[in-house]
Amino acid sequence: MNKLLTALRFERSALLFSFNSFAAAMLALYVGFSIGLPRPYWAMMTAYIVSHPLAGAVRSKAIFRLCGTLVGTTVALLLVPPLVDSPVLLCLAIALWIGACLFVSLLDRTPRSYVLMLAGYTAAIIAFPSVSTPDLIFDVAIARFEEISIGIVCATVVHSIIFPRPVGGPLVARLTSWLGSADQWALDVLHGRSAAETDRERRQLAAAETEIHLLSKHLPFDTSNLREITNVVHALHTRTLVLIPVIDGLNDRLSALRADGHMLSPEVARLIDDVAAWITGGADRDRADPLIAELRSVAATTPHDADWATLLSASLLTRLIDLVETLGDSHTLLDHVRRGKPLSAELAEQVGSREHRPLHRDYGMALLSAAAASIAVLLCCALWIMSGWRDGAAAAMIAAVVCCFFATMDDPKPTIASFGIFNLVALPIAAVFQFTVMPQVSDFPTLVLVLAPILLPMGVYMAAPRTLVPAMAMITGFCNALALQETLSRQDFADFMNINTAMFVGVLIALWVTGFMRSISVETSARRLLRHNWRDLAHHARAGAAAEPIALAGRLLDRLTLLTPKLAAVSQSGALRGVDVLHDLRIGMNLVNLQKASPDFDATTRDLTERALAGVGEHYSLRSAGGLAEAPASLLTDIDHALHAIAEQPASTAKLAGLSAMVGLRGNLFPKAMAYQAAGPFSMKGPTA
Repeated sequence: MNKLLTALRFERSALLFSFNSFAAAMLALYVGFSIGLPRPYWAMMTAYIVSHPLAGAVRSKAIFRLCGTLVGTTVALLLVPPLVDSPVLLCLAIALWIGACLFVSLLDRTPRSYVLMLAGYTAAIIAFPSVSTPDLIFDVAIARFEEISIGIVCATVVHSIIFPRPVGGPLVARLTSWLGSADQWALDVLHGRSAAETDRERRQLAAAETEIHLLSKHLPFDTSNLREITNVVHALHTRTLVLIPVIDGLNDRLSALRADGHMLSPEVARLIDDVAAWITGGADRDRADPLIAELRSVAATTPHDADWATLLSASLLTRLIDLVETLGDSHTLLDHVRRGKPLSAELAEQVGSREHRPLHRDYGMALLSAAAASIAVLLCCALWIMSGWRDGAAAAMIAAVVCCFFATMDDPKPTIASFGIFNLVALPIAAVFQFTVMPQVSDFPTLVLVLAPILLPMGVYMAAPRTLVPAMAMITGFCNALALQETLSRQDFADFMNINTAMFVGVLIALWVTGFMRSISVETSARRLLRHNWRDLAHHARAGAAAEPIALAGRLLDRLTLLTPKLAAVSQSGALRGVDVLHDLRIGMNLVNLQKASPDFDATTRDLTERALAGVGEHYSLRSAGGLAEAPASLLTDIDHALHAIAEQPASTAKLAGLSAMVGLRGNLFPKAMAYQAAGPFSMKGPTA
């Protein structure tokens, strides 16, 4: 029954989205006809391209697209007049502009990346058709800008007025579901389920986290009341970032204790049960303070000559403190978002500050994608110029659009091929309409009636991510081939075939260049992401100061989101089999915590800690360069020396944090090493074991 209700809700939302998109496209077409634009079908196509099931996403895309269109139009106006007599230089300038815009856009990976992506191929859309009539470049540029802008505005207005779907509802539902799953994961860990049994839910939580992050980017443009408390939602999302490494670290400590056959002390076992009961009871932050105080009190009693099991228990208690604090804050913030529950003064102050969360950037792949787009455009231009093909400009235009649209994929070839095939499928449908149906159409209402049976079903498929590309290819192919113009003027068959053949050639060239230069296998992509992780860890291990934990966790989690489906696709590969996607995240958080605690240690302990961190940095630097996966034995010795020195420190918060972090590093880097033994005095001259 639940599945049926979910399917019905999806069907209703898909139908509503299709109706809104069609209404926006028809409104844009009508306005284009009314003010006498030369290509009003561009407004219709743009309305479909901008449409999104969530109203807030439409508005954010609209603003960024308008900005990108304005920039692209300006660049076309600046380049065409001085370079029109040098077609090779003009083509080179436009191709380089497209590549540069795409490069920066791919590094951004937020909705604002649309600005530069649009700026790139909008310049091509305006500049290339204007080469034959450079004296009309200003009129053409203004007309294209008006057509695209009308489509953007119409889509925004319709999706915002007719049964809008705000971002706030899905975002709150996603956060509520996420936090409930995090509660369950924490309870599963505390109740002793193995890491293998909880592996799926931790991967799902990690993958959903970046989805929440990207969804929240549209919140400032939303119509829901959540727009007014964006900072609260951001603070809640920040804590979801921290919860993943906290719960995973807790699981890591408990698994290590159980794997070595150690029994938890009655006091620690009782505290674990108390935390589990607190979570089951709703994780109320107001009831957390006595629990946190008791956890700190027990952890502070760790003796300086503690054995490995005792150190693991102390580290476990530190992670429990982090869990209670973070989970309690998360539930309080969610209750504030959903029910308006007041925030404490301390939490309200934290909400006021925002921490930057950078996403993963792959400069190498961005550069390859940019080069592929530039070369595809140049090849189309060469074919156009050398053959004297009147409509060859269309090939260069579509090559630019296709290369930009699908540049984020590891292997864009299948998607570009699918786009080209469905574009081609739309061609005979458009031909039938153009030469049999359209001659019977004499007014706009009739035009709307004859277009509805084609565009409305296609719009339903646009609502589902899995069928978005084929549906978009069909719609844009149909609209572009139909080429509805002022007063419903007709094309002759030769013009119809010429322009559409040129566009198909552009897709083919984009497909060939992308396959030759840009496509990589899923396994290669996974290895690149892992190497990026290792370079990050090497950098942060060698840094003199602690990284911002949210920034580091955000970048590592973002890569984890990208990695998870890739590792699932290559699960049979021997080299990547059994890769723990959260391992690097645990290492990173331990590095940050250790660096934060280190300034409070005495000089000798600080030097030993820095030696261990330098060893970790060297290990990951070598690993990113293709070195051995296993850390050297000398690093284990350095970690043990630093661990002993930290244990000798006076009781303090820094000591507990440092012990927990160093125990985490040892356990994750040397899971099969012999248990740590408290050492006697030693020299700083070098490792002795």
